[in-house]
Amino acid sequence: MNLKQETRRPQNLHIIPRKMDFDFAASLRNSCYWNDNNAVSAHFINALQDTFPEGERFFMDAARQAAKILHQKGLLDQELEQDLQAFSMQEASHGWLHHKWSQALIESGYARLADYGDQLHRAHLWLNRYLPVKMRLSITSAAEHYTASIAYMLVHIKPELITQSTSPFKDMLLYHAMEELEHKSVCFDLYQKLSGNYLLRLFGLLFITVDLSTLVFMRYHYLMQKDGLWDVRHRKLAWHFLFGPNGLIKSMWPRIKSYMKRSFHPWQTDDRHEMESAFGDFIRTLEIVPFEYSSGPPE
Repeated sequence: MNLKQETRRPQNLHIIPRKMDFDFAASLRNSCYWNDNNAVSAHFINALQDTFPEGERFFMDAARQAAKILHQKGLLDQELEQDLQAFSMQEASHGWLHHKWSQALIESGYARLADYGDQLHRAHLWLNRYLPVKMRLSITSAAEHYTASIAYMLVHIKPELITQSTSPFKDMLLYHAMEELEHKSVCFDLYQKLSGNYLLRLFGLLFITVDLSTLVFMRYHYLMQKDGLWDVRHRKLAWHFLFGPNGLIKSMWPRIKSYMKRSFHPWQTDDRHEMESAFGDFIRTLEIVPFEYSSGPPE
């Protein structure tokens, strides 16, 4: 069953590519436990972010291919095409910065992360070859909902993951979260135009949930084991960090669950004002990349 929803894009929305650079290697030489000297939380985010470089490329590939099909059918309006270009610039920057983060971890002694990156690259090439565009876009749309939900959680529920972190990790998390909140509906809107099938949308959510959980656990287990911390005490701490009363999963679940509603749209909630209120001083320091829109079919 197709569900064509009305786009609820805010009139005051500006998806702004920003130019950022961070020296993760210098910071990691001091400590890999950059979140309040906490190995559990720091290594969980180290593991999560290691999936992002390949993930961002997968998302951009799916979105651009879908947009090309829509453009050929005359179904890609100028506003969405412009949003897609800004989204792609943001995601390309995120992927490059997270690659630098991962490389810094590899240089710090976590060499197996390079193998994990190669494996994920091969998996994405396989998915790009054998899965239809609409299926890959459903996965991408769900993944973008996850990243927007993580951004919401960082602002509203667990700001200590930012405030108790040292730079540049604090700055990177803030910058990435802010841009995820800006472009959170781009891939969903593309998916609605390309397919809009509700069951396929649920498939995308199930796929990314299983895939991301597996990839992050693999990396997290390796990082903790490498440091000699895969013991009973740290496993209990990790369980509490994820599944406890104020854990990440419980904090994010209401947002993740909302994606299952037939009437769901990302802009049913807007957390940009809260982000500005909480971290406005940092946001105003960001360098804006000059962005000129040129019409034409997506590449």
